[in-house]
Amino acid sequence: MNPVTICLIFLAFGIFWILTTGILLPPAGRDAAPFPAFGGGVDWAFLILATVLLYLLLRYSTGRLRESEEVYRTLVEHAGSIILTMDRDGKITFFNRYAEELFGFPRREILGASVIGTIVPATESSGRDLDLMMQELLSTPGRFLKNRNENVTADGRRITVLWTNRAMYDRDGYVNSVLSVGTDLPEEGPAP
Repeated sequence: MNPVTICLIFLAFGIFWILTTGILLPPAGRDAAPFPAFGGGVDWAFLILATVLLYLLLRYSTGRLRESEEVYRTLVEHAGSIILTMDRDGKITFFNRYAEELFGFPRREILGASVIGTIVPATESSGRDLDLMMQELLSTPGRFLKNRNENVTADGRRITVLWTNRAMYDRDGYVNSVLSVGTDLPEEGPAP
């Protein structure tokens, strides 16, 4: 909800309160005069002032949050590392810009796709079973805090990536996804 909507709701409840206070609530004491049916000028002034202050506070806090999100987004998108998340089934749920450029898969194609068969081949050139490794990583991410494996780009080129993996938990404490940050390792060539 944006600040204007929140303030309009607050204002509507305030108007309702002022208009109904004299009708719904009994006087505070025996000698107290009944509340005026439409509230006094002080009530209306207080309501308007409170609404304006609420609006200013909400604008300030949402503005700071928006700035913080923009900094976070810039860092994640422009980091010189692959950043992706996978759900428990190995489907890609986030793919940063660097990953998009390195692997050559547009986000619209890769999001929701399995890592196996897209950026992770079922079997490494060495014969290592990466399908099995991914199943183990997704079931017990703590065993694969760091791992190095072969990956594949959209054009079929094989690259080696050093991955750091972290489990992400739901509110009940169960692993619901894995955050993987990767560094493309240059091929070892002849020494100069």
